[in-house]
Amino acid sequence: MKYKNVFWGLILILIGSLAIARNLDLLYFDWIRFVKLWPVLFILWGISVLPVRDYVKIVLLVIVLGGATWFVVDSSAYPNEDKYGFVFDDWNYKSNTLSKYHQSFTIPWADSIKKASLDMEAAAGSFHITDTTTSLVDFNQTGSKSSFEYVVERTPEQTKVKINEKHHHVFYRKSNKRVVIKLNPKPVWDINLDAGASAVKYDLSGFKLHKLNIDGGAGSFKITLGDRYPNTFLTMDAGASSVLIKIPESSGCDLELSSVLSGKNLSGFEKTDNGHYQTANYDSATNKIHLNIDAAVSSFTIIRY
Repeated sequence: MKYKNVFWGLILILIGSLAIARNLDLLYFDWIRFVKLWPVLFILWGISVLPVRDYVKIVLLVIVLGGATWFVVDSSAYPNEDKYGFVFDDWNYKSNTLSKYHQSFTIPWADSIKKASLDMEAAAGSFHITDTTTSLVDFNQTGSKSSFEYVVERTPEQTKVKINEKHHHVFYRKSNKRVVIKLNPKPVWDINLDAGASAVKYDLSGFKLHKLNIDGGAGSFKITLGDRYPNTFLTMDAGASSVLIKIPESSGCDLELSSVLSGKNLSGFEKTDNGHYQTANYDSATNKIHLNIDAAVSSFTIIRY
């Protein structure tokens, strides 16, 4: 078996297979990605002149071509639109980057929905809930090659929306991911966020919030709670973080704080026990907010508005 014959055979089979898969929409890649792999030619040339047996060269050839194929398919741009709602703008050839990237999808509203939950798992980035929508959920993500997929589970009691991050390319180390979510204000919401080092800004003052659970790494957390539900529960478990929570003055608030703090500002709270605080109007308030914070935070502030 001659190395030269195997070399050209594998190259032609590989290119033909990729072209067929692309034409059948089994995968997508931009042919411009091959241009970035021009140094592979030197590697293949080096393999061809190695003073080793042909079968060793063939093994090395398969390894190199396999890695090159993975890179082209995995790190390439997606088509303008696909079933996940991806949109890519033009490739910037000067900086060799995508000038803009975003993914969006909408989950429709149904009048039968009384309770809803949003569960989200994602890597590092910034996450925002700042507005309402007539749909159940509007999702928009910009600035990253990450991709998200969602599943909706409907029962007579509750509609559950689960959003998971499925793809983050290892060569795209700098994350500029910004996720903006809009929610419908009509149902009672349970919200869960499991994220890495993140910047979280949730303005939930316009929603009937029952539970909010945040499990994150080091980052910044800015949470605004409202008074549209009798009992709201916020649980946070995070690393070294900056935490700012805003609560209405009309709501009574109970705080369990288990943290190593370098600074805290608990305006309007009275300490009732070790790690336990309450507002003066807790017993008399119609609506109550229950906070359970476990974080090695660098700063912790609660503002009553």
